[in-house]
Amino acid sequence: MIKDRRELIKLLAGGGLGLLCINPILAKHLGIDSPSAISNPEIKKQFPFIKYLKKYNIGELIPKDQGGKLVHMELLKTEVDEEIVAKINKGLIEEEYGVNIGWDVYEDTQVEKSVWLNRFYFLPSFARMFYLTGDSSYLKTMMKYISKWIKDNPLTPDAQTKNYNWRDMQAAWRVIHWTWCLYLTENKINKQEKDLIENSLKDHGQVLLTWFGKQKLNEFNHQAHGGLAMLYLGVFFPHFKQAGELKETGITILTHHLNKAFYKDGGNVEQMFGYYPFETHIFRDMYLFSMNNEFNAPENLKPKLKQMGAFIKTVAQPDNTMPPINDSYEMPVGSSIAVLEDILSSPLKGSATAFLPETQLAVLRSEKPNEKWYVTANPAKTIGAHAHAGRLGFTLWYNGTPIVIDSGVCNYDDPKLVTWYRTSEAHNTVLIDGKTDIETSTDVLWTSKRTTGNHIRDLEETELFKACYMTSPRFEEVNSRVQWNRNVALVDDKYFILHDCFESEDEHDFELLLHFPEVHINENEKTLSGQGKDESFKIIVPNRDLYEKVEVRSGLISKKAENVVAPMASYKFKGDGVVHSILVIAPNYIDLQMEYSSKKTGAGVKFTDAGKDIFLLVKNPGTKDVAAFGKRSEKEFNVLR
Repeated sequence: MIKDRRELIKLLAGGGLGLLCINPILAKHLGIDSPSAISNPEIKKQFPFIKYLKKYNIGELIPKDQGGKLVHMELLKTEVDEEIVAKINKGLIEEEYGVNIGWDVYEDTQVEKSVWLNRFYFLPSFARMFYLTGDSSYLKTMMKYISKWIKDNPLTPDAQTKNYNWRDMQAAWRVIHWTWCLYLTENKINKQEKDLIENSLKDHGQVLLTWFGKQKLNEFNHQAHGGLAMLYLGVFFPHFKQAGELKETGITILTHHLNKAFYKDGGNVEQMFGYYPFETHIFRDMYLFSMNNEFNAPENLKPKLKQMGAFIKTVAQPDNTMPPINDSYEMPVGSSIAVLEDILSSPLKGSATAFLPETQLAVLRSEKPNEKWYVTANPAKTIGAHAHAGRLGFTLWYNGTPIVIDSGVCNYDDPKLVTWYRTSEAHNTVLIDGKTDIETSTDVLWTSKRTTGNHIRDLEETELFKACYMTSPRFEEVNSRVQWNRNVALVDDKYFILHDCFESEDEHDFELLLHFPEVHINENEKTLSGQGKDESFKIIVPNRDLYEKVEVRSGLISKKAENVVAPMASYKFKGDGVVHSILVIAPNYIDLQMEYSSKKTGAGVKFTDAGKDIFLLVKNPGTKDVAAFGKRSEKEFNVLR
C-alpha cells in the first residue's frame, strides 16, 4: 500500500530505458545552432497562444492539475490575472513562505503547498499583464522571482534526491510557465535575463529526460505533462543541444498517452473528471505545435481532441464546470471548449443523455423550457488512489440549481481528505450495517487502486422517462453479502425517482445518505424540503413505514477549495429478503400525490399530478412480473401511463 504522494511519484519514476536519442538531421533542420529561439522572428511567430491573450486569463488558457488548482484557489482565490498580480505584489508569497522565501519550507508538512510555489502557477499572470499593458513593473517582479529561484536552487548532483524542486511536475510546470514568460516579455527582457532563464531551462531539459524520459510508459497524468514540457523545449528552443531528443521523447510519451490514457468512450482511465480540461490542453498544445512547427502529429490526434471536447460538453454541469467526482475540483470548461473549437475550426457537440460504458458514467438531461434537469450516475467502478468510495453515487440539478451534490475534494494536504472526502459517508450512497470502504477510510493518503464490481448495467430512454440502472454486487465486502441495485430516473421531465432494491438472506441495517449544497432543509414527518439558490424542492417517500428514522445532520462539501459545512440527509431502515426503498425529488410547485402498493412480487407507486396518473412498477429479483394498480410489468423498473 502506497503511503503518500511522494512514494507514488517515486514508484512511477523507476524502471525503463531512455526513449529516443537526438536526430542530427532533424536538429540541423530545426536550426539548433541558431543564437536564440525568442530572437528568431520565425520561431516567435510559432508561439500559438498570442491571439487568445486579450480575452482569456492564463488560468483559462492553461488549466491546472487538481493538486495545483486546489492550493491556488486556497491561497489566491482567483484565476483573474489582474487580481493575482495584485495579491502577489502585496506580499502574499512572502507572507506564506517567509521573507527570504523558503522554497522547501513546507515539504515535510504540506507537500502540495510546497510544490505549488515551485511550479510558478502565478508567474505567467505577470507576463500577460506586461504583454497587455507594457508596464515594466510586471516584468521586474516576474524576474525577481525567477532569479531568486535559480539562485537558491542550483542543479547539483543530489538536487533530485534532496527535495522536490527538481523532480516530476515541478520541473515540467516551470518549463511551461517560464516559456510563456519569455515569449510574452520578449520585446523588453534583456539578453542577460534571457540567458539566465534559458540556461536554467537547459538544466530543466536534462532533468525531464532523466525523470520522465527514463520512466516506463504509463497512463499517469504526470508523465503526459512531462511529455508536453519536453515538447515545449524541443519546439521553442531548437538551439538547445538536446532539443531534438526532448522533442522526439515528448512526442513518444504523448502518443502513448493519447492511445492508452483514455477509454474508447473518451473518459480518462484515472477516473478524474476535474482533470479533464488539464489533460485536454496537453493534447491541444501538441496539436498547435504540430501545425506550426513541422512535425507529424499522430493521425488520431485531431479526432481524439474532438472526442475530448464532446466528452467535456456531455459531462459538464449546468454551471459549465466539470462534476467534482473523485479528487476533482469543479473545473470551469467554457474557455477550454471555446479555444478548442477555434483551433479545430468546428463546433463540438455533446450528448444530452449518455452512457459511457468504459468510463462507467451516465448523464441524464431534460432540456424542456423551465424543466431543465441534469443527473450524473457514477457507480465507483474504481476505488483507491484518486477515486472515492461513493458506490452507486449520483448528483442532481434542477433549472441550473444543484439539489443533491457530491462532496467533492479538499486540498491533498488536508487530513479531511482521508477522514471525510474519500470515505463512503461523504457520498450519495447507502451504508450497509454501517460499513464504509476500508481502503479509503484509514489515515493512508494514497491507497492502492482497485477495480470493483460496481457498474452501470444499462441506460433506458423512452418518451415518458430516462433511467440509469446500477449494481453493487454482494461479493463487495462493504455490502455485507447484500446484492444492491440502484435505479435513478427522470419521469415526464417533472420529477426524479431514486429506487434502491436490496436482496439478502438475513436482516441488515441500511442508511441512505444524500448531500446538499448550502441550503436550509426542513424536516416534516419524513418529508424534507429545501430552498436552493433559485429553486425550492422537496423529497417525499411513498412508503413512510419503511423508514425508522429520517434526520438531517451536518456534513462537509468542498466549494471552490474551501471546506464548507452543509446539510446531509440520513434515511435509516432495516430489512431482510427483498427491500425496496423509493424516494421522489420534485420541485415544490408540483402537488404530487402518491399511493404505494406492496406485493409479493414487487411494489408499485401511483403518482397523480394535475389529475393525470403515472405508475412506477418495480419487480423483485427472480420473479416473472409484478402487477399493481391495474398495470403489469416484466421489467425490474418500469414507468407507465
